[in-house]
Amino acid sequence: MEGARAAEGLRFAAATASDPSAPVRLWRVLTGRKVVGCPMLFPAQEIFHSVGMLPVIVRDAEERRRLEPLVDEWAAIHGPFPRGLEEALDWVETTASRAEELSGEPCTDGAVERSMRIFRRRDALARRLEERAESRGFPGPGPLRDAIESGRFLPVEAHAVLLEGILGEAAGADAGGLRGEDGGDPFLILARRALSESVRQEDQA
Repeated sequence: MEGARAAEGLRFAAATASDPSAPVRLWRVLTGRKVVGCPMLFPAQEIFHSVGMLPVIVRDAEERRRLEPLVDEWAAIHGPFPRGLEEALDWVETTASRAEELSGEPCTDGAVERSMRIFRRRDALARRLEERAESRGFPGPGPLRDAIESGRFLPVEAHAVLLEGILGEAAGADAGGLRGEDGGDPFLILARRALSESVRQEDQA
C-alpha cells in the first residue's frame, strides 16, 4: 500500500468522502445517464447498475440533501415480506421494471448477473484492503474508511480500480465469482438477499 498510485488513490477517496456530489455530478455530465439514491444496505444495487444507472448509497439526511439535485429516483427497501421469498421476488421484479422504465434499457438475467459479478469483484478487493489495514505503511483508519466509503458514490468499476491502486495489485482470478451466494437465477439470489435484510431489520426493531 505504498507508492504514488496508492497515495493518489487515498487522496481521491478522501475528496470523494468530503464532497460526494462532485463525482456523481461528473458521472452525470460524462454519461448523460440517471442516478438512483438508495438507503444503506440496499439489497439490489445491481439491478440499477445493469441498466446503466448509477446507484448511490445515502447514509443520512445530510447526504440526501447534498445529493438531492443529482438524483433522479429514490429507491426503498419494501419489507418485511410476510409471504417470504415469493413476496421478496415480487419486489425484485418490480424494482427491475422500474429500472427499465427509468433507463430505457432491458433488465435481463444476463445483465444482472454480470453486474453481480462486478460488485462481487469490487467487494473482494474491499475485504482484501480491510484485511491488510493493519500492515506497515497503511496511513490509518481514516483513510481506510474513506477508501471503502467512497464506493457509495462511485461507479463500481471505478471503485474497483481505486482499490486496486491503493492495494497495489489486481484482484485474484476468483474474485468475480458469486461466492457466498447461491448460483442460478440472479433475480432469485437478489430476492433471498432482500428477504434476509428485511428479516434482519425486523429483528432489530
